Amino acid sequence: MRQVFRRALLFAALVAGAAWAGDSVPLPRPLSAVEIDPEAAADLFAMPAVAEATHAALERVQAGDPAGAARLLDRMVQRHPGLGALRIDRAALAMLADDPDLALAHLDAAAARGSPDLAGLETDPLFAPLATDPARGPRFAAILARPAPPAPAPLPAPVVDGAAEVSAANTVWNPVSERLEPRFDFAAAPSAPVLPARPEAAAYDLLREHVRRGRAAGNHGDLFDNRDRGHSTLERAAHPQLAHVTYSPAARAADIDYGLNDRVLFDRPTFGNSSTAVTDGALWRSLPRLAMTRSDGSGPLRLWQNVEANHLYIHPAHKDFGEDFGDLFPANTPYLLVSRGSSGSDRPFMEAVAMIFAAFRPDTKDRLVAEHMLVPTAQMVFRRSLHNVTSRESYFSGDAHPAAFEGYQINLARMVSLANSIEPDAIPAEARIAVLEEELGTEGLDYFGEGLSEQLFDTPQAIARIWRSRAWQRSMLLSAEASRDANDRPLEFHWRLLQGDPERVRIEPLDGGARARVTLDWHDPFEISEEVPLTTARVDIGVFASNGVHDSAPAILSWYFPPQESRRYAPGPDGAMRIAAIDYADPQKAETYADPMLIPRANWRDEYRYAPDGTPAGWIRFREGRDDAFTPEGLRILTRDAAGAPATVEAVAYPLRRTPEGGFAVDELSTGRILDYAGPAAAGQ
Repeated sequence: MRQVFRRALLFAALVAGAAWAGDSVPLPRPLSAVEIDPEAAADLFAMPAVAEATHAALERVQAGDPAGAARLLDRMVQRHPGLGALRIDRAALAMLADDPDLALAHLDAAAARGSPDLAGLETDPLFAPLATDPARGPRFAAILARPAPPAPAPLPAPVVDGAAEVSAANTVWNPVSERLEPRFDFAAAPSAPVLPARPEAAAYDLLREHVRRGRAAGNHGDLFDNRDRGHSTLERAAHPQLAHVTYSPAARAADIDYGLNDRVLFDRPTFGNSSTAVTDGALWRSLPRLAMTRSDGSGPLRLWQNVEANHLYIHPAHKDFGEDFGDLFPANTPYLLVSRGSSGSDRPFMEAVAMIFAAFRPDTKDRLVAEHMLVPTAQMVFRRSLHNVTSRESYFSGDAHPAAFEGYQINLARMVSLANSIEPDAIPAEARIAVLEEELGTEGLDYFGEGLSEQLFDTPQAIARIWRSRAWQRSMLLSAEASRDANDRPLEFHWRLLQGDPERVRIEPLDGGARARVTLDWHDPFEISEEVPLTTARVDIGVFASNGVHDSAPAILSWYFPPQESRRYAPGPDGAMRIAAIDYADPQKAETYADPMLIPRANWRDEYRYAPDGTPAGWIRFREGRDDAFTPEGLRILTRDAAGAPATVEAVAYPLRRTPEGGFAVDELSTGRILDYAGPAAAGQ
């Protein structure tokens, strides 16, 4: 991270970046007020927060605010004066500010703590002026010459009495993944039964018998990570072989144990939960929606990292999926299990995952873990075994892949049976998805708000887009060619519409299904289905890879449509639908919820004009007390000639600002760039 940060600083000093969007979404509760001491354990568990601050500082530099970046890092240095890597980043900012003496002071402090991050600094172009400075060069060389003590090598912690503690003694910071990595040592064989003697029920009896006969792996070596401090958890006595993760005081003081797990990667198969949500303010949201909408864009990548590390987490949808607001998720992913409901609704799901992990055959489970395919396979088993999923085609539909699941749909006996039936040479494939071609709108023309994008995220098993463009229809070329089968079996692909209007979505498989052309038309908010009568503004398309034995969990493409906009489309002379009007502030939709982290507010209505031959002729913008005309290139018309054609125009900027409630709004500002209009070429003058 450090070298990347310094290179990015050097680049940012040369070019201007996009406007910084402000602080990220708040944590599900305020940070602990525990005083952070400068000792090694506290510094170690502060590293995720330090990495977050470092990225925020880089964003500020790219936005042309190095002073703001320096203030941010100064606060972190004050809290963690012993972190050499943080001192080096602060020295880099000092070099950008032409303050070599301050840079040397921070480098000296880093060397005093024996920072290994000083190695190679003599070749870093950002610090080259120090090396060649006659007055400062000797001091710089002396700092770099100080020997760094060997880095401590934490040892795996033994799991004792079913407890696996995360502490500084067994945890390292990985600067590549930017995650804390604890290590554990399990006894060679389980000392407890897979399940207690009671209750006696079909699923439990089936699992007990599989374990007794050596046909099921059990939960020995599995970790359970409760991240709400016991608020909604899995009782230890229910699954005696599970090791429950605990956290040292230093880890708890840094909130490493709470909320989303975007800070820790374990070395063992892990499942867990956090029955929490952001409940206050305008940015309220469930933890899954929090992960999808983080302002720095890191959330979906962290979810993918968890899956690659064989981690599966369960969170309640809270108010993001229910009668009050409908389905508010901007994307659907196979990375989590989301329970419909609030606190406690996740408990049957924890039970289900514990049973699935235990029911895999020993050799199958070993193979799944080694191939990093435990979670996709567990997801397939869970979804294929639901009460309401009664056929293969049902599995290929939205029945098996909603944004949030009902607890009563869980069928434990089916899950145990399916998991145990999977042979190591026939484990399900892993579907992966990528965009090869797409048509994205242009900011300032198709949509408004500097720094906005239609690309919400791209990860190997989930891709999400936000339909901001005024277009009626979009086309994408998608590939599933990166999908993999651990046993190199040939794959067959199945593309399906999981959620959306089948009259407005067309999927054309290509190359035997390894690719597909997806064409979508605009969707107004719609009801998910007769069985799930909730309103949604999201279309989901899934692709499944079949290896001839099992179908995979889906990779999912999601499109989120701004639900608060009122749009009107009409056919043009060629019969194709085209935009007629967009009302961004329709009073009839004033109560419609649109995620304020994704959809900024605007206070105008645009009505589009066309020439008789269908050529775009610009639009009229209506707002309270003012109407403006715009050219097809998005230039505001200031004056017209005698024939009524645009004569002079001005360029317009659309900066985002934070609203008092915490969301965003779009401002419309003149750039001061006045042009004599001569048609389309004027936009590029």
